[in-house]
Amino acid sequence: MSVEIKGPDVGGLSETNQADRLEAAILVLSDDYLSLLDANSRALDMLGYSRDELQALVPDELIDASPSYPSLSSYLSETPKGKIDHSWASVKDEVTLRHANGQAIFCRVLTGRLDVGGCVQQIITLIPISHDQKLLKVGALLRLAVEHMPDAMIIYDTDDRLMYFNKAYRQIFSYMPPLEEMMGKHYLDVIRHTMEVPGVITDPLSTSDPEAYLEKRLQRLHNPPDGPFEQKTGVGWHMVSEMRIPGVGFVNLRRDITVEKQFRDEMSQANEQLATVAKAMEQSHADALRAQISAEQANRSKSEFLAMMSHELRTPLNAIIGFSSMMTEKIFGAIGNERYEEYPTLIHESGQHLLAIINDILDLAKVESGKMELDSEQINVVEIIQESARLMKGLAVTRGVSIDIDIKDDDATIYADSRMMKQMIVNLLSNACKYTPEGGDIVLFFEKDRNNRKIIGVRDTGIGMNKADLSLALIPFQQVGDVSTNTDHGTGLGLPLVRSFIELHGGTLEIESEPDKGTCACLCFPAGS
Repeated sequence: MSVEIKGPDVGGLSETNQADRLEAAILVLSDDYLSLLDANSRALDMLGYSRDELQALVPDELIDASPSYPSLSSYLSETPKGKIDHSWASVKDEVTLRHANGQAIFCRVLTGRLDVGGCVQQIITLIPISHDQKLLKVGALLRLAVEHMPDAMIIYDTDDRLMYFNKAYRQIFSYMPPLEEMMGKHYLDVIRHTMEVPGVITDPLSTSDPEAYLEKRLQRLHNPPDGPFEQKTGVGWHMVSEMRIPGVGFVNLRRDITVEKQFRDEMSQANEQLATVAKAMEQSHADALRAQISAEQANRSKSEFLAMMSHELRTPLNAIIGFSSMMTEKIFGAIGNERYEEYPTLIHESGQHLLAIINDILDLAKVESGKMELDSEQINVVEIIQESARLMKGLAVTRGVSIDIDIKDDDATIYADSRMMKQMIVNLLSNACKYTPEGGDIVLFFEKDRNNRKIIGVRDTGIGMNKADLSLALIPFQQVGDVSTNTDHGTGLGLPLVRSFIELHGGTLEIESEPDKGTCACLCFPAGS
């Protein structure tokens, strides 16, 4: 096979004779491209090897992978590990070969397969490309790339005359005539053409003093700013980069950032609004904190006031109770009129009731103000439980319920304030009596749990409570229950006082209750108390 080729000057290679110029360089490789079987004389001369030297090489060694000679139209495959595979099987259209002396040879490639007696061979035909042709091709590819790149480009030569602008430039400045009409025009003529289009140039100097504006632009052409800058034009916002390259000229690159800048401005406004909201929330939090502190101070002041008023409130009530007691006992003889026989008793009962209410309020106020002090001592559990049950026996009989005592440890003691403990047990028993229907059972018990806590509890078969009612019952001045079973008026301080007293002792009030099944309220003293 022979074809006519135009023999290029490959620089440094020996000139081939006219016969060689008419013969294409041919390599014969094995079907798997791993062995070089033969080559014609043109291939030997072009590559600078003898036949034996060439056949001793691995075919891939002929391919020049040096980055100094990139082949723009050859696409080499990637191996799984990411390394370039230089196999002849991957060569497309063009290839850069390495001469025996290390020089690069640019070639166009034609491939084919030949079956000789059942033995398949790969026929590689190489047609040299001159260096100038290669550069022309590279230049054409670069120009094509510049023409279709998204950024606008305009180039002026060293004499400030227009050499080139790309398609993107015409898209931004659509008023600009075609390149063929503008090529060679002076920079100032291009600026004057732009000044004639309304609304493109936003610099007021262009209308107030056109010549000064032209001089300003010319100065920027010869001394462009360092680094990119944003520029507002009549056709939008642009990111501009300007460069003056010695011996080449001036290059202006610009990208339309109108949408991007609008997004940035909106984000900036949103961030400012968010910062304003955050500042307002911070101020609101500070105001709320100050209000909370003020409310806590007011609450403490209230509690401290009630605690200090204890003596002033109790003294007159004690006098009322004392005088009514003297009238009831008729220490100085009969009152006289029988209509008044009932009044001393009523006065006495009312005073006792009022004193109990105020005592509860004052006790709660003392606890809240931190002025309630414990007078702790070792208390015999059996004795205080039996005494408390005796105090509530009258109410239990009135209600038609029974109080049973269940003590697991007859020798148990608790280190506590006896008055508070008695008040806690009595309050729990009083609630059980009030809210247990006639014929019901109440058990007052003592035991230790698995954590060795000492527990005094009251279990009843009363009306019980749901979770909402139970939460309400622990709030001061709130009452829960069926009024049909509760004919006494109370303050709603019973359970809140019990919880405050047991917490002063380091313990807890634990209540389990279920509607129509009853309630179990326990005073849980810590182990070691």
